[in-house]
Amino acid sequence: MSVMTNVAYILSLIAPLFSYLKEEDYVSMQQNLAWLDVRAAAGAPLQEALSLPTWPARSSFQNELLVPGMPLAAMPVESLYKAWSTQQGNAFGATRGLYLGDPARHLSQVYRELAIEVPAEFASMPDHLTLELELLALLLDAGNGEAARQLAADHLDWLDEYDAALADRADIVAHNEALPSVRRRNLLDGIAFLRALAALAQRTVGEALAFANAAEGEAVAV
Repeated sequence: MSVMTNVAYILSLIAPLFSYLKEEDYVSMQQNLAWLDVRAAAGAPLQEALSLPTWPARSSFQNELLVPGMPLAAMPVESLYKAWSTQQGNAFGATRGLYLGDPARHLSQVYRELAIEVPAEFASMPDHLTLELELLALLLDAGNGEAARQLAADHLDWLDEYDAALADRADIVAHNEALPSVRRRNLLDGIAFLRALAALAQRTVGEALAFANAAEGEAVAV
């Protein structure tokens, strides 16, 4: 398996876990032995944190963390962590925390050019991390290192901000004594899992960038 294909495979396994999942889809992922290889490759200290939670725990935390509009929601959507638009004269301009910003509009155009249909549940967030990682995996698997490098450079530079949002939610949960203990534990474990997952995604994207850059350098040298 080539380096790009291997990275693409890891990204394809990671990507769905940032989204709201149905029980049957999540159970199928739990039964995929490849996740053990992903955890092993992640190494310490991520390996332990990347143990897939039980379905009840997953269902509990995703209902609060991965559903738009919920008080504790920390959505992995690029537009939320960047200025809404860099276009001059735009009414929202540098405003953050809004959906369908410049990144979303650009990626919508990319999907149209590639004849990729955005699932209905992502209609208001075509720049959701799940879709971005799946697109990166697709480009890597196709051997298009230059397009993968450009996508990663343009659209996957906000994961530190996402991690900070998750850390903020963890602090809120930890200091909310009104929360039932089981709910608090599920939320804190879920946040820890998502932070580890985001760290692994960021590292894997970095590996993809490094490989694409190296391949580009070799091509120029030739």
